[in-house]
Amino acid sequence: MLYFLVVFGFGGILLFGLTAYFGWEVITRRHRPSWPNRTRRAKVMITLSGLFFVWLLFIPLRMIWVTRVGAISGSYTSTGVWGTATLTMHPDGTFVEIWQFRNEYNGKPEGQGVTQGIWRNERRDWLTRNIELKSFKGLAEYDRDHVPGATGANVMGYGGVTSIEIDSGSDIVFRK
Repeated sequence: MLYFLVVFGFGGILLFGLTAYFGWEVITRRHRPSWPNRTRRAKVMITLSGLFFVWLLFIPLRMIWVTRVGAISGSYTSTGVWGTATLTMHPDGTFVEIWQFRNEYNGKPEGQGVTQGIWRNERRDWLTRNIELKSFKGLAEYDRDHVPGATGANVMGYGGVTSIEIDSGSDIVFRK
C-alpha cells in the first residue's frame, strides 16, 4: 500500500508539477536568461528536475513492459491460508496448475491435484493485462468443489514483481 501511495500519489503530484514547470519554462522563454547566464544552482535544479521527470516515466513503462504477452510465460506461485499452488504459463498458450489444499484452521493437508488448460490474451487496460484461463481450478474454499472452468485474471507489474491476480479477495495471487 505504501508503494502505491508513494509511486502514484506522490509521484503523480511531482510529475504534474514538473510538467507544469517545464511548460511554464517553454511558454515564458523570452522572460528568462539564456542557459549560460543562469546561476549554477538554477542549472543544477533544472537538470535534477528533468532527470527526476524522466525517471518517473520509467515506472509506468516498466509496468507496461512486464505485462506484455511475451513476458507472461514463466512459473508463478501463490501461498495463503488455503494452501499453496504453482501456475506455470507456457508461451504456446497453455498452463499447468499444481495445488495443495490445507485446512485453514489446523493447517492439515486436505487434498492436492494438477490441472492443465489454455490461456489467452483478452485485452490491455492501462497498466495491466487481462487474460482468460480455461480449465482453471478455483482455489478458494467456496470454489474447490466446482469443476475447473474459465476464469478471468489480471497480469500486473506493481512493486517490481509480475503477478497474476485471480481472486484477490481470497488471496489467490500468483507471483513470479
